[in-house]
Amino acid sequence: MDEIITRFSEQAALVWAEQETLEDDAMFRRLWNLAGETGLCRVGIPEAHGGVGGGGPEISEMLRRLTLKTGNLGLPLALMISQLVAHFMVGALGSEDQKAAWLPPMAEGRFPSAFAVSEPKVGAHPGKLSTHAEKIDGQWCLAGKKSYISNGPMAGLVVTIAVVGEEKGRKQFSAFLLGGDTPGVDRSDAMALPFFRPALHGNIRLDGVSLGAGTVLGHPGEAYAELVLPFRRYEDAMMMGCVVGAFRFVLDRLGDAVANPDDAVCETAGTLAAHVTALERVARVSADLTADPSPEAVEESTALLLHFRQVAGCCRTLVASLEESGFPLDDPSRAVMEDLAASSGIAANIARAKQVKLGRACLAAGKGL
Repeated sequence: MDEIITRFSEQAALVWAEQETLEDDAMFRRLWNLAGETGLCRVGIPEAHGGVGGGGPEISEMLRRLTLKTGNLGLPLALMISQLVAHFMVGALGSEDQKAAWLPPMAEGRFPSAFAVSEPKVGAHPGKLSTHAEKIDGQWCLAGKKSYISNGPMAGLVVTIAVVGEEKGRKQFSAFLLGGDTPGVDRSDAMALPFFRPALHGNIRLDGVSLGAGTVLGHPGEAYAELVLPFRRYEDAMMMGCVVGAFRFVLDRLGDAVANPDDAVCETAGTLAAHVTALERVARVSADLTADPSPEAVEESTALLLHFRQVAGCCRTLVASLEESGFPLDDPSRAVMEDLAASSGIAANIARAKQVKLGRACLAAGKGL
């Protein structure tokens, strides 16, 4: 893997050198093609379908090393989403025909993939989602709008969640394998986020989309429990690999900033180094847990995520403190820290709700309730 990432990084540096003259979509396309050519897209996909095998731990480690080597979070984010779709969705839930159709081109890196759940103004709340699919004459007709889709503007495959019915007042959802060139898909509404460049994000409008019965992924009507809820856990675990790679990238470059630092500065740097080392361990354990669907593993994953977010916040504070002490960040390090700071609020409300739930359960257990 090191050889592949080194080869990618050397060639990607030539692309980054043109960032002043390239738009994000052009830069993303070139970097994605390079990722495919060097073999990064094969991680997490079985050898039988053109990949190199592996699962959550291997994907996380690839993302960590890639971020550490390049000092960029944009492409690792795009790869993360695409490999999650390949491994945890198509690879785990797809029929043999679906795997044969989608996994080989994904392994070759012909296109990035995306997961479309959230909708404008309602996010991913299951009771408020309205994109729907109706079966007419053997075909599924989809209509609605999805938002905040990472890789959306250029995705060759979009796993799309739609309402297919209702039972006892609860909506039922199915997941559909939506090809990027499917008629009736409008992806013109792109989004410009101020971080994770050059990753692309956008909205998708579905109007008159018609799909065959063979495009349903997993068990019909069970997509929310089968894909949406587990995906959050997988995404959190894989993102840890990106984040620890970013912190290690910055930490490794701080030593070149100032000669003969005093003890106080060294103490701060030592605390930062200890935190980053511990977070690397948390990221590895979290990635290992993605293979375990048990309630105990889910609970442990939640605790590790909350711990990771707290300590990552401490790391950002320590880097700022070192800057104030005369350790100026170089441009690549500053860009990484700005990305981490800007993205720290993503899913903060969900994390807070999980923390409250965990605390409530802990206090209730202490009272013997």
